[in-house]
Amino acid sequence: MMLTKLKNATEDLHREIEKDNLAALIISNKISLEEYKLLLLQNYIAYSVTEPAIAKHLDHYKIQKSPRLLRDMDHLGVICTPNPKLREMFRIINRAEALGAAYVVEGSALGGMMISKQIPNCPGLAEIPEHHFFNGDRENVKSWNAFSKFIKTQDFTALEEIQAIDKAKETFIFFGDVFKSTKLAS
Repeated sequence: MMLTKLKNATEDLHREIEKDNLAALIISNKISLEEYKLLLLQNYIAYSVTEPAIAKHLDHYKIQKSPRLLRDMDHLGVICTPNPKLREMFRIINRAEALGAAYVVEGSALGGMMISKQIPNCPGLAEIPEHHFFNGDRENVKSWNAFSKFIKTQDFTALEEIQAIDKAKETFIFFGDVFKSTKLAS
C-alpha cells in the first residue's frame, strides 16, 4: 500500500527528471564519453549525499551505489569535488523520511538495469572495459526487492505517510537539481 502511495505521489516528478537526464542518451545509443563521465559524476554526487543520510536512520541499509560510481569515475579520470552545501540541502530527520528517500534511491536500480542493457550499443562507450554502476548485475535489483518487501511490512501513521511521501518528492527534486547544476571540471 505504501509503495503504491509513493509511486503515485512521485510519478510526475520521476518522469520530469528522467526527461532531462543524460541516461536518455544511453537509451538512444548516442552518448559520448564526455557525456557519460558527466552522467557518472552527477549520479555520484546525488548518491553520495542521499545514501549516507538514509543509512543514519535505517538499520542494515547498505551504501552501494556511490562506491560503484566512484570506481567508474576513478577508472575514467573523473575528479569530484562535491559542494559541501549539498549535504546541508538534503537532510533526513527520521525513519519515515529515510524510507521515502530510500524508495527513490533503491528504485533507481530498475532504471539502471534497463540503461545497462543499452551500454554495449553505445559506440562512445566502447573503450570502457567494465562498468560498475551501470553493470546490469541482477544483484542490483535484489536491494530493490528487499526494500519493497521490507516497506510492505512497515506500519505508517498518517503523519509518517506524509513525511515519507514528501521526502520521496524532495529526493527526486534533489536529484534533478544535482543533474542540472553539475558540470565536469575543465
